[in-house]
Amino acid sequence: MEGERPTVKRLDAESVRALAHPLRVRIVGRLRRTGPATATSLAKALGESSGATSYHLRALARYGFVVEDPGRGRGRERWWRAAQGMTSWRPEDFAGDPAAEAAEEWLSGFHARTAMELIDDWSRRRPDADPAWVSAAEQSDYLLTMTPDEVRAMLAEVHEVVLQHRQAALDRPHDPAARPLRLFTLALPDPVEPEGGAPGAPDADDDDGGPGGGERA
Repeated sequence: MEGERPTVKRLDAESVRALAHPLRVRIVGRLRRTGPATATSLAKALGESSGATSYHLRALARYGFVVEDPGRGRGRERWWRAAQGMTSWRPEDFAGDPAAEAAEEWLSGFHARTAMELIDDWSRRRPDADPAWVSAAEQSDYLLTMTPDEVRAMLAEVHEVVLQHRQAALDRPHDPAARPLRLFTLALPDPVEPEGGAPGAPDADDDDGGPGGGERA
């Protein structure tokens, strides 16, 4: 809810299988970003039939992703809203369940592809975008050498900082300069094994803009 930290849907084996569908992911994302909607309005926004959005809304409701918003309906009109503000899962939660593992792999891949599509879209829009947003938007690439425990600790701090800023934005008065922002985090082990020396520490004269450097977008 507005003014509160987002509630989190933690996926289990059943719910990850239920969510692993492109239209269902898009429905949940749309409701979270733009607020309550009907099957008809979702169909129009997503380029689908109202029959398809209605079917998938009912399926999402069975697994707790969406709930009806009866205060908005008129007559037989059914409004739906997202039940949570965020979804969370860990791949290891589904170890030993082939169906859930496959669903999680698809879901992670879908989110990665969505991120790339948004980056490509921003690259197309950037030449004509508001200069203030061109200056503020950023892509950064760092090469670190860390243990799994250190990575988990670092990301926990990053997530906490993001939630603090999200809360501050919710608590402040409306600012017409504010707009929705997509922020992605990736922390992936490099496939290249170091051959020697100090991995993650480029030579002093290495300034080729590759891994380990940051680039404003």
